[in-house]
Amino acid sequence: MCAQESRLIFHVDMDAFFAAVEQLDHPHYRNKPVIVGGIHQRGVVAAASYEARSFGIHSALPMTKARHLCPRGIFLAPRFSRYKEISDRVMEILRTFTPLVEVVALDEAFLDVSSSDHSWESAKALSLRIQEEIMNTTGLSCSIGVASNKFLAKLASDLKKPAGLVVVDDHNMQQILDPLPVGKIIGVGKVTEQRLNKLGLTTIRDLRRASLKLLILEFGRHGRSLYRLARGRDDSPVIPSRETKTISREVTLPEDLYDLDKIEDLLQRLSKQVAADLRKAGLLARTIRIKIRFHDFRTITRQITVASGVDSFRLIQSFVVHLFRHRVALGEDGVRLVGVGVSSLVEAHFRQLSLFDDQDELQKNEEVDGLTQRFGDDKIRWQYK
Repeated sequence: MCAQESRLIFHVDMDAFFAAVEQLDHPHYRNKPVIVGGIHQRGVVAAASYEARSFGIHSALPMTKARHLCPRGIFLAPRFSRYKEISDRVMEILRTFTPLVEVVALDEAFLDVSSSDHSWESAKALSLRIQEEIMNTTGLSCSIGVASNKFLAKLASDLKKPAGLVVVDDHNMQQILDPLPVGKIIGVGKVTEQRLNKLGLTTIRDLRRASLKLLILEFGRHGRSLYRLARGRDDSPVIPSRETKTISREVTLPEDLYDLDKIEDLLQRLSKQVAADLRKAGLLARTIRIKIRFHDFRTITRQITVASGVDSFRLIQSFVVHLFRHRVALGEDGVRLVGVGVSSLVEAHFRQLSLFDDQDELQKNEEVDGLTQRFGDDKIRWQYK
């Protein structure tokens, strides 16, 4: 892959979020035009269902105009506490896939999953899993853009709504970018768009063909940014929006699983992923937890807390295997979901050398990270007797 492709960024955007939550909570609103916003005379639209959008209603539209366009619409004041409740659940789901989640708003977030997989096909499969998990947990749909940077990922998530999934890679990047209006570029508002249009630059293709000298002359330092974005270049990092309190990985199974060895095998694989996430985030964990969800959605968790923080894949796997073998009784129940999580996190520079942590162990962690990146999670195993 080229340097830019060394990153894999998702932009997750909930579809018509406020209106969708209202339709979720009030089934009789479903399939009807729902408009959420300031319902007073000078209010504006905060969100509109897709049924309302067919009338030309969109966010930031004056509410008086929205009422004129759709007089029989359902006009509602926002319930931010309810939206925050659902949003928190969505963000927690996202953090089960990677600890690197940057929350942009109640309804959108960036994810950096570069450490998980650099394959575009695998990224597409991971996106579908995220969409499925959010739908199963909240009853709401989301659209996801996948790309090598935040600008392209955000742009992609808006191209195929609702419940869309668009992957932008080197092969289709300019094909997707070129026909779009310059207003689609981050930082290009109405005024800048008008200035660009006066220069004859109406599409991203036009902007890409403009000289850097012209753009800097007209827009100063912002001109250099426009030049880069028109070529799909963006180096801005995904910055987790709050202190990471937990790191976890889960897998929802396509069908109920009864085989104890296969369940344990999945737990070991998830343990290795969690350990890699810890090391990438520079964190140690004192509490290790497993999660088992049965076919009837009954869910149990088992956890253990140790004296010293760990990030060793071998130790985390050993604790997980112990919890599963000695503290979980499956009986004849099928398993629908398994998960591994860690908490009580501290920064790794607080590391204390102990029986949990020596130079040989650190070297093994690095070796396993390298082998996993090269061959995949399912090729590396640690045997427990």
